[in-house]
Amino acid sequence: MQKNTYKKAFDNNLDSIKILSMNPNMLSIIVDLTLPDGWKGVAVEKWSDFAFEPEKLTQNPDKVFKSENGNVTVLKKIGNNFVVVKKTVNRTGIKRLADFLRAPKSLRNFYLAVLLKQKGIEVAEPIAALWHRKNGCIYITEYIQNSLNLYDVAFGKNREILTNFSARKTVIRQVAETIAKLHKSNFWHRDPKAGNFIIYKDSGIYRVKLIDLDGIKQDSAGRRENHIRTLAKLTETLIRFKTVNFADLYRGFRIYCNAMGIDDIDAEELFHKVERLTVAARLLTIVSDSNK
Repeated sequence: MQKNTYKKAFDNNLDSIKILSMNPNMLSIIVDLTLPDGWKGVAVEKWSDFAFEPEKLTQNPDKVFKSENGNVTVLKKIGNNFVVVKKTVNRTGIKRLADFLRAPKSLRNFYLAVLLKQKGIEVAEPIAALWHRKNGCIYITEYIQNSLNLYDVAFGKNREILTNFSARKTVIRQVAETIAKLHKSNFWHRDPKAGNFIIYKDSGIYRVKLIDLDGIKQDSAGRRENHIRTLAKLTETLIRFKTVNFADLYRGFRIYCNAMGIDDIDAEELFHKVERLTVAARLLTIVSDSNK
């Protein structure tokens, strides 16, 4: 194994070069892996000596989080550690051609996670990215014991957050500030569902991390319409729950505006735009669900 190089890690891929150009120093903590049967991969340095067996990573999992069309996300014990393994199969047709022209999804998510962490944005700790020309790709991240996603919290699976105002406010603040940090770093999230945020307790304090980076895109211009889309999408996934009230949503919105440095006049205009898009998105979801 050896320290990753610019050309070797990215294979001259333009999308990845854009990410790398923001902070080339992040390569110093990433190592190439030697893998069997045509698999390639990289890992953070502290995991680089582990003997990864790609074909076995999704076999006999401890828990299946998601399984759809061959794509699976599972909990797996590796050595003495539990990790989250997300395997994505290769797409077909024109989409397969598009994927061929880009770096593997697992590699893009891995480097993005490293970059976001260096910018102070809390994401699930990246461990490794593996990929194979025929067998798809695998992205491995940390697993946080006793964590819940934001959907679980909205479903009422954490009574403390539902009943304790201080705990509830802490979670709202952390979610809002995470989104603000993302936008201030010239990124935006196309699909920030409640399930993409995990909530956990660390030294008695609730913390929030992003766990699904597929929808995060670069936005060097910091376009307001992208920010509105992010806020509206997250709001739309939460308003369906009786446990989430308007005060919660508005509190989060104001925290976001303060973190972004948005004044009261602009905040009011932004709020109405988010509100309109949220209602439209919710109506589309209701129509879609009724046709299933």
